[in-house]
Amino acid sequence: MVDTAPPTRPPDREALGFLASLVFTAMAAVRDVYFAGVFQEVSPLLVGVVAFSLCSIVFLPIALVRSPASVGRLLRRPRELVWVNATTALAWIAFFYALRMTEPLLVQVLFSGIGPLTIVCLDGHDRSRGERVGHWGLMATMAPAAAVVLAGLSGGPPQPFGFALLGVVLALFAGFSISVSTMLSRRLNDAGIDPTALVALRFLGATLMAAALTLPAGQRLAAVAARETILGVAGASLLLMVVPIYVNQVGIALASPLTVRVALAVGPVLIFVLQLVEGRLSSSPYSLTCAVLYGVVAITAAVLRRRAFSTIILPSEDRGRRASRHPAG
Repeated sequence: MVDTAPPTRPPDREALGFLASLVFTAMAAVRDVYFAGVFQEVSPLLVGVVAFSLCSIVFLPIALVRSPASVGRLLRRPRELVWVNATTALAWIAFFYALRMTEPLLVQVLFSGIGPLTIVCLDGHDRSRGERVGHWGLMATMAPAAAVVLAGLSGGPPQPFGFALLGVVLALFAGFSISVSTMLSRRLNDAGIDPTALVALRFLGATLMAAALTLPAGQRLAAVAARETILGVAGASLLLMVVPIYVNQVGIALASPLTVRVALAVGPVLIFVLQLVEGRLSSSPYSLTCAVLYGVVAITAAVLRRRAFSTIILPSEDRGRRASRHPAG
């Protein structure tokens, strides 16, 4: 299997895709900062049950109208569906708890940085020198981010070393799990299953897992739910979880992978700005440095990956081009 550069897209589609990816990045940044504050008072499991349920409630009717055949095909692949649900559930629950324990900016750097490295380790494909440099660069950005957390230099309040270490591990595990889930989802998409059908069914496991984990502390969570406005949690989940999923799909469909990655790379810096506006966390120059470093390296890695793809020419294609330039006789 040889990767090739994506086809050239019309400028207007590329611009719209870039705008959609920027909107998604902004909404994801608001989600991280907002829920990190909410999780200080409300259990991530409670929010998870509401948010994950809404994803299924919103997207399942759309999938049944838009592509009922895809829903049927997906249900006939129970093993793949179970694995997608399991990895999605583990990723989001771990991510929620990482936001509760660690500065959102650094959670996003660790969560996003581990993703490409996970895919490289699992797919087993040979990589160009430029791609390898980009991947080593991403690893280099995660190391200082983890060090800032463990050394107590982040914008969050002081915490024991073990607690800080757990936050780092959860962020990395969440990034690893969501990358595995993405790879499994891509295989199902390649098998002809519509992305909407997949989104509609991939959060069922997350809903069940979050609900099951609330059972040991059911009375305490019930008391919290009684004090909080469930409609407010549902509204925030709809705006910051469900809508961004759709906006992200639009950006991916319209723009090239390089454009999408450039838009996503500004996420940590935007989170830093939102943290200042919120005022719950202090301003850490070390965290800001990690955010800027990640953005620069992520964009560089995306450019190197694009260049690597653009230089790949299949031997058969090369021979065909030469033959067309020098016809026989």
